[in-house]
Amino acid sequence: MALRLLLRVASLAAKFGLTIAVARALGFAAVGEYGLAVAVSVIASKLCGLGFSAELNRQLSGPTSKAAIETARGLRAVYVGFYLISGAGLLAASLGGWSTEYSASVATVGFVLLVAASEHYALEVNTYVFSVHRSRAGSSMLFARTGGWAAIAIVGLLIGLVKDIHTVFVLWIVSNVGVTFWAWMLLSRLASRHGEAAVRDVPLATQLRTTWTAGVHFYIGGVLLAGLQYAERFIATAWLPAAEVGRYVFMWSVANAVQTVAYATVGVIAGPRLARAAGATDVAWRETFRKSLRTTIGVSVTTAAGIACAAPIIFWTTKERTTPAALLTISILLASFMLRSIGDLLWWASVARRARQRIVLGMCVAASVALPISLWLIPGHGVVEVALAHLLGSVTVLVALFWAQRGGVVGEHDNV
Repeated sequence: MALRLLLRVASLAAKFGLTIAVARALGFAAVGEYGLAVAVSVIASKLCGLGFSAELNRQLSGPTSKAAIETARGLRAVYVGFYLISGAGLLAASLGGWSTEYSASVATVGFVLLVAASEHYALEVNTYVFSVHRSRAGSSMLFARTGGWAAIAIVGLLIGLVKDIHTVFVLWIVSNVGVTFWAWMLLSRLASRHGEAAVRDVPLATQLRTTWTAGVHFYIGGVLLAGLQYAERFIATAWLPAAEVGRYVFMWSVANAVQTVAYATVGVIAGPRLARAAGATDVAWRETFRKSLRTTIGVSVTTAAGIACAAPIIFWTTKERTTPAALLTISILLASFMLRSIGDLLWWASVARRARQRIVLGMCVAASVALPISLWLIPGHGVVEVALAHLLGSVTVLVALFWAQRGGVVGEHDNV
């Protein structure tokens, strides 16, 4: 865990530095544009999974990992087709006069779509590496695609080589492509080492259909979960100036370190471990879950406390005044992301226990509560209310996932 924590702290430092560098060199409107790309890429990471990701990663964590690698190979063509069709449709809408947040140009929309597609697949294959229990390699890939390119972008902004947000997007895309090739080199070696040819007896179409049928509920729940992470930001774009949205995005990015650190140090290995424990006894499951929960809470609280203490310095670096409203906003967001960290663990527990129907029902109820609250709170108000909408959304998500994972199954071995 020490290596993962070290790499993640380095990544977060680079991401913080990038947000600050963009704010200082390009302005808060550019921060808002960058935040849009982040939001779209995270939502795309769930939406573009098409119902395969959660179940496929669960299979990769268990005894059928070789067959799952073959299924993942077949999915590459499916994902490329989806990227081309959906991307062409969105670009056509932009050319036809569709108004996007921040009045983004067609070029910006194109870059955001490329970022979203590359981020989705890089995340996908990075998760495969963690699922086959290669945590050291997975952590290195995670650093490369989240922190390494950001450090290069910071240097470019400081010396004047990076003059617009589009160049930042190019660096992001290139890093994702590199990680994708790296991950597949590792997965291919693993599959060939264990007689990968033997799993070809099962038709690819059958593998894909079985995986999709088992995972479509997680897909729907995952899309709703990702949407609730960013819903208040998109709602705010209709009521707040771009610079104000940019300030909120900046504070959101700072507070999001709580969830990011918890995921990188606990979540990336908790998912595979919970999947394995779900096939064992109820006692083994409880021990694994409670250990992960204690570690998640400890990491989240420690990270949040550190950020709260450093908040005045962080604001100073962007030439922003440390106002009571700013401190209140970031405090609310820190509390919200501590809940989201626990929610991530509950999500993996729900997936491991195959609580399919409960995940869908719980997330639908959470969305039906959180979205109206955001629409009621945000219009006519400022960033404090946007942050409060995020916190209330986190509460609904936590309750929904706690209920979902309690209805799952432990102790059944899965040979899919």
